[in-house]
Amino acid sequence: MPEVKYVSKVKVEPVEGKIRRAYLPVQEDPILFGVHSEVAEHYSVSPENVEPYDTTLDYVVAATGGLLGTFSGALAARQVSFENLYAETVGEIEVERKVLVIKRIKQVFHLTADGRDRETIEKVLEVYEDSCPVAASVKGSIEISSELDLRVI
Repeated sequence: MPEVKYVSKVKVEPVEGKIRRAYLPVQEDPILFGVHSEVAEHYSVSPENVEPYDTTLDYVVAATGGLLGTFSGALAARQVSFENLYAETVGEIEVERKVLVIKRIKQVFHLTADGRDRETIEKVLEVYEDSCPVAASVKGSIEISSELDLRVI
């Protein structure tokens, strides 16, 4: 069995209804999970009768959007200069056996760079996912796809 490199300890407690409070390892203030819109409706909660909070599903999608760090690190390692980098990340959630399940996460990386670096940037886009802890953790369960929106300077 491989050596454990990190143990993430998170405390989660109920607040009210579908709202939960999570205490993460570093943040002093807890975060709140809940339901909103279609997720609330799925769980037979009227969206008008509940204070909306991001769902645990939203946090998984956001964590996968953290691939941005792996992508930018891979570009820097190849000495690609860029600016205005951000990712738009969209999770597609389906119902399986009455359970909401993230099936696909689609990302579009937006950045500005020299046109001479296009080929290197496109190669990084093809392989960076293999070095991302979150992508490696969900691989096989969630299909991740990435696109590039390169603005050339």
